[in-house]
Amino acid sequence: MTSSDPIRILIVENEGLVGCDMAASLGMLGHHVVGICASGEEALERFADLRPDLVLLDVHLSGQLDGIDTACELQRRSKVAIVYVTACADLDTVARARRTHPQGYLLKPFNQDELRLAVEVAAQRHFEERQRQRREHSYLEAFQSLADGVIAADLAGGVIFMNPAASRATGWSSEEVVGHSLNEVFRIYQASGEPAEVLPAETSPQAAERTVFLTTWGGERLAIQDRTAPLRDEQGQLTGLIILFRAASATPAPVAASQRSSAPLVDVVESISDPLFALDSRWRVTYANASALRLFDRNLQDMLGLSLWDLVPAATRDAHYEALARSMLHRETVNRELFLDEKQIWLEVRGYPFGEGMLLLVQDVTARREEAERRNRIDRLESLGLLARGFAHDFNNLLTVLLGNISLAEMRLRNAITLPELHTAKQATLQAQNLVQQLLTFARGGAPIKTLIHLGDLIDTFFTHHTRANRNEFRIEYRIEVQPGLPQIAIDGAQVRRLLSNLIRNAEQAQPNGGEIIIRCFAPDHAEMFPGEMVTDTNFQPSGLAIEVEDKGEGIAPDHLPHIFEPYFSTRKADNATGLGLTVCESIAKAHGGSLTVRSEPGRGTTVRFYLPLDSDADAADGFGLSKVFDTPPEVEAAAPRILVLEDDPLVRALIVRNLTSNGFDVTESAEGSDTVRLYQEGMSQGRAFDLVILDLSIPNGMGGIRAMEKLRALDPEVFAIVSSGYSDDPVMAKPGSYGFAAVLPKPYEPADMLRLVRNILATRGIRRAS
Repeated sequence: MTSSDPIRILIVENEGLVGCDMAASLGMLGHHVVGICASGEEALERFADLRPDLVLLDVHLSGQLDGIDTACELQRRSKVAIVYVTACADLDTVARARRTHPQGYLLKPFNQDELRLAVEVAAQRHFEERQRQRREHSYLEAFQSLADGVIAADLAGGVIFMNPAASRATGWSSEEVVGHSLNEVFRIYQASGEPAEVLPAETSPQAAERTVFLTTWGGERLAIQDRTAPLRDEQGQLTGLIILFRAASATPAPVAASQRSSAPLVDVVESISDPLFALDSRWRVTYANASALRLFDRNLQDMLGLSLWDLVPAATRDAHYEALARSMLHRETVNRELFLDEKQIWLEVRGYPFGEGMLLLVQDVTARREEAERRNRIDRLESLGLLARGFAHDFNNLLTVLLGNISLAEMRLRNAITLPELHTAKQATLQAQNLVQQLLTFARGGAPIKTLIHLGDLIDTFFTHHTRANRNEFRIEYRIEVQPGLPQIAIDGAQVRRLLSNLIRNAEQAQPNGGEIIIRCFAPDHAEMFPGEMVTDTNFQPSGLAIEVEDKGEGIAPDHLPHIFEPYFSTRKADNATGLGLTVCESIAKAHGGSLTVRSEPGRGTTVRFYLPLDSDADAADGFGLSKVFDTPPEVEAAAPRILVLEDDPLVRALIVRNLTSNGFDVTESAEGSDTVRLYQEGMSQGRAFDLVILDLSIPNGMGGIRAMEKLRALDPEVFAIVSSGYSDDPVMAKPGSYGFAAVLPKPYEPADMLRLVRNILATRGIRRAS
């Protein structure tokens, strides 16, 4: 496998439709899907024949093995890359999965871009790891075959490798020598009998060609010529040294063996660019290279003899003294990061036991810390995504029960008494729904559930419920300008209302002393969208619609403008601003295939334009009965249609059953997908087929709506079903027709909404009757 070869991918997924969708998406991206397996046992059986480079694994699989156990066995057989593709986000599962060292962990639901990114990153990492292993193997083979002796040691002076030539010369076995001190293994002396120092390759040619005497394990003396060079990792950090030596061509008179060398290894790294110190047992500096002197703006005479703790602030000593003292006492390596106030930089200090003291290698890691903070913000977003999905599902179920029962109470009391408290509670429930959906949209960029809507009507409805910003004597005027004759457009009304709410709030906060906000809705003309091009069609039809929010406030500073869409970026710290508003808006715009643009001039105000393209989604939305859900429903036949309900939450299930049965429907309920399939099959065999099925998308520890629908379609290709879920960001909710569903019902919803949708589907699709 090379970086340009198609990636061979094995999909292990027990949801057949999901696996097929993934395979189709990967195929369009140019990857080669070698197989789809429903169980871990099948994947293991076919693994040798399929030879995948990458395995996409669900955690919950058919059969006895789950995805994590399967990954362990696959990795035991071969160095294959693993990416988990699952809805499991609990800490125990993630901890188990982490122990298999996967190349990625992709949470369902996901879009094609997320899948592409996860696969390409995993494949690249896998390719780089295999290249590294090949390089290391080739280097090892080259060293093993050298006639020269090769010894590698880490920074603490411990031997980590010795080739056969070095083993023969020193008398140490290659296996036994690992972990021993270099000074114990490579004992070299001058002709005078004085211990010889280990010299770096960067020293003079004369020193590089020197002749010294090596004392072997058995006490013999061997004249050798040696060279030494620093070992560095891929980031250029010093990790040790490597020594090459061979027998000298001319051997001076042997001398008596002396005690083993105590020459400091610090001499090896004199030319290293990173600061390096040697300390004695009392923390006094005994050596500092040129970089260390520059770091503290001192010369060598001033530096030598100083205590390490005289070089850093007292707060730094308090924070790191205990760890460094423990390292020196127990002769352990240590790694600490400290902040140097004088230069406002972060330093990584790596300490290695050396003689009676310690060797300190220092690196400026300010850039790395800043990158880590940026990644931490991204991790917070991912964590928020995990939290938001589970929270949204459970909370939306509760909101469904609250909203449903309040609505039923309103309907029962409508002719008897009017209770404003019920209306207030209902409005608060709808606001809670909006907040949950905003969190979910931000965290996961949820796919929009589109219906055909007039943008002018949406804006009018929004301002009917919007609380105007009036601060004491300061007042904000709102001016709405909607171009007449605009066509309907397929959008997610709830998401666009959230976008509009965030833009209006920003415009209000930009004018703390009052002002004006202009909201425009129009079809941008061709000349504006494509400046400089000749427009010949005077009857030009719009290719998209735009909503603009303009304020006359303080504007945005030019240096802030490039950062306004970044998560957590805000200049309004005093207002407890989160810096998430425009990030949410951008997510919504991109999810609709549109764009968000900002024009601003300090002191003169800001204009934000949300552009929405007119596309074929409008036909799709109307085709699945989505656009007519809230119209007056057609009349249905007098006979009570049979409806089968799958819902695991008992409160929601009771609400659905009570709502439908009170309106003349024959309802059968189930709490798990297997029971739903069984009941549907029994109804068919008894000649009492169900006219409609309402399926909850997610059933914890059981068969959910997608799998149940797959089995129902196998029994009856003409099955009519509505999918419902509190996971409004699931791709099934955005494109129900792709999974065989007739319509979608996101939670929470009012009972009247469900009734309209059910009657609409039954009337427009026709009710089947048993012959």
